[in-house]
Amino acid sequence: MKSYTKQDSYLQAYFSYLKMHKFSVSYNDYDFFSTREFPANNIPYHFNRSQKQTEFSLIEYRHKGVARTEPFSSFMENSGTNALLIIKDGAIVYEGYFNGHKRDTPHKLFSITKSFVSALIGIAISQGKINSVDDLVKNYVPELNIKNVTIKQLLQMDAGIKYKEGYFPWKDEAKVYLYPDARKLALSVEEGTNDKFFHYNDYHLLVLGLVLERVTGGTVSEYLYDNILRPLGMEYPSHMILDSEKSSFEKIESGLVMTAIDLAKFGSLYLKNGEWEGKQLIPKDWVEESVSHLNVPSNIEHFRYYDNHPWGKMWFKQNKAYYKYLWWGHKNIEQNNDFFALGSLGQVLYISPENNAVAIRLGKKWGVMDWWPTILYKLVNQL
Repeated sequence: MKSYTKQDSYLQAYFSYLKMHKFSVSYNDYDFFSTREFPANNIPYHFNRSQKQTEFSLIEYRHKGVARTEPFSSFMENSGTNALLIIKDGAIVYEGYFNGHKRDTPHKLFSITKSFVSALIGIAISQGKINSVDDLVKNYVPELNIKNVTIKQLLQMDAGIKYKEGYFPWKDEAKVYLYPDARKLALSVEEGTNDKFFHYNDYHLLVLGLVLERVTGGTVSEYLYDNILRPLGMEYPSHMILDSEKSSFEKIESGLVMTAIDLAKFGSLYLKNGEWEGKQLIPKDWVEESVSHLNVPSNIEHFRYYDNHPWGKMWFKQNKAYYKYLWWGHKNIEQNNDFFALGSLGQVLYISPENNAVAIRLGKKWGVMDWWPTILYKLVNQL
């Protein structure tokens, strides 16, 4: 396994990764990092397969604002899709793998990982380890530079934390991705302006990782496995990417590696409001609150950072989307809106309470300019 963990500095890690990948993120770059493995369950959970399997012949989508129609199979191949899975009423209605992938092929989930962290915060609150989302983060990690930030602001990504996008070595985005001591990096995070607005950045997750370590007395991986992965009955081994072997701090902003079929169990858990096989793994009120469009800043000004970004143009300005506790919301009906977890290169876990369905797309590239959540919404509504 290739790993930068034997190197001593961030710059060594940066240039090593640059040499190997030309600093383009990859769905299988977990081979470059150290990881912590979650074993498969001895008695895994298996979804039933619907007697009525769905076959898609054509797919409609938009690319650069132009409506297009293409044969389904060629679209999946050409768009870089590796896995497409749809579960409705608890049963698999479509399961397809492309570009050499199979059911047991692990796949990096990127920022879908963040939504697992949201669940862990809710569980920690229910267990009395965290009092409230309104608590100041400094109550749990007093040595942090940020003093006036709440856990809720970290979950909503509007904490006013300084963060510079970009993959040059002095940019924060590159540091989060490759820094060999992410705890040290998290403790260096600084507040910017008192004018708090939505800014999607991974420093929020590093700080949440520190909080979870402090309140649980263990690793985030242990807490995740004991409270979510093991009870869900994983069919295949999964992994969490670490910052380095020495530091062993989980990359909870983007580091989960898992198969599509096992990811579907987490999606189904949220579809069922946190209940699984007769046990309430995540409090129902937390699931409902964490994905609800209620109590979300609706002022367009709150999302001004993305005025010239596709998020702003396609979603925020048109009031079609919102962001809650590390989940995206899709405003498609007045109540019980669909919601989804979204990762780089078009990784999507889409949950539709209206259709009692979960849809997953995993891929090696975005493939289209249309948002995959929109495509999955259309597919689910064809069932």
